[in-house]
Amino acid sequence: MIIRMAQKEDIEQVWEIGNSVSEFKTAENVVIFWPKETLKNCISKEDILFYVVELETKIIGFSIVNLNKSLGKAEIENIYVLPEYRKNKIGTAILDKILQELKVRKYNNVNCLADEATEFYKRYGFTKGKKFSWMDITLSDDFKRS
Repeated sequence: MIIRMAQKEDIEQVWEIGNSVSEFKTAENVVIFWPKETLKNCISKEDILFYVVELETKIIGFSIVNLNKSLGKAEIENIYVLPEYRKNKIGTAILDKILQELKVRKYNNVNCLADEATEFYKRYGFTKGKKFSWMDITLSDDFKRS
């Protein structure tokens, strides 16, 4: 297993994985996962860390981290590992890689959206806010279901 930066040829596999996960869905009229073009735009960008986990040429997981250099803050958008590969510390390895890279880049704060993975993040020292609701609005037709 290797964790590496995503490349354009990984987009199809990442999109297929992400599009099959109902947890990414926020509303009936919104696409479940990032559009392919958005994923392609994340490759090699200074404000995004986009990792894939590869096992024998198959993508089995991925992570996307949004970087705000001005605020010294990073937001983990997604960490996902296919269910059949969980319990093998792959999510832990991804999070370790993310946090190490953020320390090197001198980011001071990391947050995440963690409904199903709250306990996972708590083990790393993340704290849960008292009153916070993730809310969003879709301003682009790229994110709307046709």
